[in-house]
Amino acid sequence: MSERQIPVKIRYAEDFKRVYATGAMGGFNGYDFRVSFFNDNVVTAEDPTATPSAIREMHVEVIMSLLAAKQLRNWLNKNIEDVEKIIGEIKETKTTGQTKNKLPPTYG
Repeated sequence: MSERQIPVKIRYAEDFKRVYATGAMGGFNGYDFRVSFFNDNVVTAEDPTATPSAIREMHVEVIMSLLAAKQLRNWLNKNIEDVEKIIGEIKETKTTGQTKNKLPPTYG
């Protein structure tokens, strides 16, 4: 028996929003995957000898099934490979990965 294709129409929800993110963090909580997207902003004091600080502003959290998380991983891997074929390897900075695999406190 062949698989039947169901046509899918795309519609944006009324509260749909698009955000720019400098990073993401999250993880598996035993039921589903959660990914929070954020922007880090460096705050410098007027005193040049003072150490700058950073504010991590959380913008949106996406909660997804295990299947959706796997599909997202596959989609990201393929698209990143395609981009790197064009522009070369995307280099990671020293700070990249500091929040890797850490859950926000509300999940713990």
